[in-house]
Amino acid sequence: MSHHQNTNSNQPLDAVIEPAKPPPSWRELIDNPWIMILVLFFVTAALGLPFLWMSRGFSTFWKIVLTIAVLLWTALVFWVFYLIMAWCWSQLEPVFRPGAS
Repeated sequence: MSHHQNTNSNQPLDAVIEPAKPPPSWRELIDNPWIMILVLFFVTAALGLPFLWMSRGFSTFWKIVLTIAVLLWTALVFWVFYLIMAWCWSQLEPVFRPGAS
């Protein structure tokens, strides 16, 4: 006698099918303070400010503080980008304008 289960029988399986867990909604994401701070400073910069103001994870005071901090951070990012591009242009300008300088 074999201990293997007969796979050809008409017996129902004992499997339980559970519904898939839905992904977090955008509302849950923007209401999480840590996710919002990470997104604001490392992904969207000032473009994420509307999401900050829709978030229920911060008081009005902290929304104002974070708005100012994100605007300053965005200005710093653009300033550093400008400095890098100015340096790159100074290195490449002789290639594009051989008679200049």
